[in-house]
Amino acid sequence: MEAVAPTTIDRTRLLPRSGIGVDGAWLVIAPPGNPIIRLDARLLDRVELIGRSPTGPLVASGLATAGVAAAALSIVPGGVFACAGLAYLAHERFSEARRRSRSRDLLLALGDLEVALHVADGPEAAKGVAEQLAPYTRDAPITRPEVYEDAKRRMRAQAEGKGEVSARRELEHALLVGADVVHLRGDYLQVGQVAFRISEVREYALRGANLPLTGGRLLQAAMGLLVVAAEERAASGEDVAVLSKRIADYEAWSGHTAGR
Repeated sequence: MEAVAPTTIDRTRLLPRSGIGVDGAWLVIAPPGNPIIRLDARLLDRVELIGRSPTGPLVASGLATAGVAAAALSIVPGGVFACAGLAYLAHERFSEARRRSRSRDLLLALGDLEVALHVADGPEAAKGVAEQLAPYTRDAPITRPEVYEDAKRRMRAQAEGKGEVSARRELEHALLVGADVVHLRGDYLQVGQVAFRISEVREYALRGANLPLTGGRLLQAAMGLLVVAAEERAASGEDVAVLSKRIADYEAWSGHTAGR
């Protein structure tokens, strides 16, 4: 995880509406008018797809359908208009439920912290981003040689008692806004020359708000909290048992497929 993020990106490789894309192990977010934001997926435990629950609209659709039946059987004048109105409501709510079931956002997880990232380009686009990033995350089975080498490096650092130092070094370029590195400095989250109290960043994140940066730039506050969570993990230490199992599983798999 020592490779530094490239400073440029071919924007034709990004999704046209959201400006989101993948560059190797890096999640790239480059909406119009904002500097390129890069997050190293090797920092994360998981990248998953999430969808807004269709339960509410389905319940509303069911209630409206029941209302249609009641109105159809009613002898109250105007029942036919109520029936038509409820039928439209049932159709509209069911359509919303179907739309929600297809709606997909990205979930970026690190420990107990989960950050949602909306992908305006649709569920298939979100799925493509997740599938490209997932192999680099720490809970995923190792399937790539470069991920294996990175895992071995982290295991050696743990064995030599340098796990925390190595983990903090990984954070030096794990999240960038343009050329500005996002990092912790005491009780502050530093983004280039701008600093925010961590408690302030949490408040922004709870509101689903962005951190206001110089020059009108923005950074999703919850994204900044990923760096805070990674610092906490560096201090507490990586789960060596999980890391060891991932390495052993890959060695068994690659040895078998290589015919050794």
